[in-house]
Amino acid sequence: MRTLLLFLIVVVCSPAMGSERLDKAALEGLPNLSFHEPNFVASGRIEPDDVAMLFAAGIEVVIDLSDEEETPEFDESAAITEAGMRYNNLPIDGAAGLTEENVETLDRLMAAAGDAPTLIHCGSSNRVGALVALRAATLQGQSVETAIEIGKAWGLMGLEPAVREQLAKSSAAAPTTDSAATSKLQFPRITSSGGVYAMPAGVELPARNIIHRVVIDATTDATTPTGGNRHLEAAARAINLYALAGVPAENVKVAVVIHGKAAPLVLSDASHQRLLGSPNPDAGIIAELHKAGVELFVCGQSTSHRGYAPADLRDEITLALSAMTKLAELQAAGYGLVP
Repeated sequence: MRTLLLFLIVVVCSPAMGSERLDKAALEGLPNLSFHEPNFVASGRIEPDDVAMLFAAGIEVVIDLSDEEETPEFDESAAITEAGMRYNNLPIDGAAGLTEENVETLDRLMAAAGDAPTLIHCGSSNRVGALVALRAATLQGQSVETAIEIGKAWGLMGLEPAVREQLAKSSAAAPTTDSAATSKLQFPRITSSGGVYAMPAGVELPARNIIHRVVIDATTDATTPTGGNRHLEAAARAINLYALAGVPAENVKVAVVIHGKAAPLVLSDASHQRLLGSPNPDAGIIAELHKAGVELFVCGQSTSHRGYAPADLRDEITLALSAMTKLAELQAAGYGLVP
């Protein structure tokens, strides 16, 4: 009962989401107006008389994609700021402004807005829709046609050919995806293991602008056809898949929790030789995974049960209290479990 009451208190007392703080009817006079969940509004040019209306309607952030020379008699930055709203200017010079850098900047500005009701505008909303379409395709993994439809919903009109041209250039610059290329394993980051296949154009890809978290539960001594531990190979494949999709390395978090029959792979070469009669066969892939930023944990209960001392472990390995607690902690932190 106490838990239920706490839940109700949290729900009742939590701040309203952006869309609930917005008076949409008050904005109906804006040209080419459109609303987008969870808290975004797109429109064409705003006028000096619109500023007070924006504030009264609940707008808290304005992202202006027009150049100040387009409205020389209207200092939009000063007017928006003085009215108590946050102002950001990202001038887009028509088709020439549809660059990867500008798409990424818009994405950062939208992320920085949080759940605040946010207006994104230009002269007609055409540039807004163009950048949003490019963002959908290049950062969110949408197909070209889906991205174009998303852009149109945000105001894309005359810049559609330029958007399609830009996406065609991006596709041409990507690794070839003909049948010969897709049948050949690629190793974009981890070169010794975890080969992956390129996919045809239009396949859904992981978003590039979010943090991806994966934890591998390494509990067996099963090996791949080449003799490596299959759990380490799965970690390498995860790194290579995200790299193939163009996800920045800093947006990929992979961890491996080692326990059970997999425990011997954490031994240093000297300890492996002394205890098991041979050097550690997984030393190379462990070093490469560590260099790529993969976190490698071993269950302290497993090492103690086998008589391994902390000094027996490889430098790349972090000793955890137990696999159970570490796996639970990582999943609570948003890591998806791969058995």
